[in-house]
Amino acid sequence: MAGAAALALGVALGLWAASLAPALAQTAQATPDPSAPPPPAGGLPNAADGRGFVEYEETVKGWKLYCQLWPATRRTECEISARSSNDRNARIVWLRSTERWLDGLRFRLEVGAMELDKPVRVWADKTVFRPEYPCKPFPFESNTCAVTDPETNRRLVDRLFTAQEVAVVGQTAAGAKAEIRFPLAGFKAAVERTDQLRATLGTPWMTQAAAGGG
Repeated sequence: MAGAAALALGVALGLWAASLAPALAQTAQATPDPSAPPPPAGGLPNAADGRGFVEYEETVKGWKLYCQLWPATRRTECEISARSSNDRNARIVWLRSTERWLDGLRFRLEVGAMELDKPVRVWADKTVFRPEYPCKPFPFESNTCAVTDPETNRRLVDRLFTAQEVAVVGQTAAGAKAEIRFPLAGFKAAVERTDQLRATLGTPWMTQAAAGGG
């Protein structure tokens, strides 16, 4: 009797274990690899026209946004820009890329508006931003100064998120004070929109210059 009882118990345990096997296998398959990056929310953009990238062109208040997303390589390139409030030929521009550092915020000014080889200060509302002269002449664009240091640019962007206006202040060729102002309404929303688009491909922005200055 004892042997029969043990046999019956063994059979019951075997059937119970067999019934658990499919569930255990399914659980094992569903367990994500902790080392793998999370999948992008909403799936990848679809470059259906054969160009290899998806374009986004939008306006956020006074800011224009243009992005290209390359699903095959998970690359994102974005530009946001706005016109000056007191010089319609001047623009503030920020280019961002997941592949290379693009030198931070740029102030594109009209020819003769300001001598950029002289010190240029940046003001956020009524406060001068420090370090005192963060905007340097940009060798790749005429009449443009750029905040080329990545950490300085990060701090300036954070400051502009809560400001109403940013201004570059310097001198004209004749030595007179020159001040070009840019409204910031929509700036934070435009930046957040580029972050949202970039997140669909899962690759972070490049926030440091490459070794060797490339």
